[in-house]
Amino acid sequence: MKSFTHRQLGAQILRARLGDAVELFYCSPLADRFQGPARGGLPVLFPQFAEYGRLVKHGFARDMDWTLLEHGANASCERLHYVLEVAQGEYPGWPHAARLELKAQATADAVEFTLTVLNTGPNEFSFTGGLHPYFAVDDLLATRVLGLQGLKASDRYRPEFKRQDEPALSLPDSIFERLYDGGSEVELVCGQKRLRLSASGFDQWMVWSPGRDGAQALKDLPDEDWRQFLCVEPVIVSRPVRLAPGEKFTGRLRVGLA
Repeated sequence: MKSFTHRQLGAQILRARLGDAVELFYCSPLADRFQGPARGGLPVLFPQFAEYGRLVKHGFARDMDWTLLEHGANASCERLHYVLEVAQGEYPGWPHAARLELKAQATADAVEFTLTVLNTGPNEFSFTGGLHPYFAVDDLLATRVLGLQGLKASDRYRPEFKRQDEPALSLPDSIFERLYDGGSEVELVCGQKRLRLSASGFDQWMVWSPGRDGAQALKDLPDEDWRQFLCVEPVIVSRPVRLAPGEKFTGRLRVGLA
């Protein structure tokens, strides 16, 4: 089987297929016109989520060339394995050493992504980040996210919002960015397509869409393509992970049919 399309920059998985027919990710048709991370697929965010820190937005890992250790497939399974060695002092503003690994495995039933972070330096460090999948949907306005009910949340554009009381989250046509605290499993529903997203290690979900107006401000995204994807991201934001020398963090995202 062949599921993954990927590239060395950021170890970014651009496309992944569940079984023979279900495309998981959106990837902008304009991505090749611009340098840097592609708009879509599954970028890795490390060692900082968004602007929550002093580093460049979403950290530097997605802007570095990773080393491909394995990419192989047989009739029932495909595996992908990237590694990034960050030397102490290599990146300005982050005086630490780490080894990052991204592994992906696709079978007929599920696709699993595993991010590990190993502290290879002499000092403790903390980080935020996670995975930033752009899940492909037929129509964002007909899409719902289940499994968030009862979770505490913070909304960038609605500071009064504190908790998800409704059983289903529906998306507006305006920009949307909401961080949910907890919840190991959610469902993404759009028409006949139902995906079950299960996370471990990561302790929050970020749900993001640029909306109509936000898309017009993104040069690498066609104006109307905001309706073709929704980012449901397993992340660590509010409680940074602290790693002593030699300690390792492991975060997983499993995507299957609901």
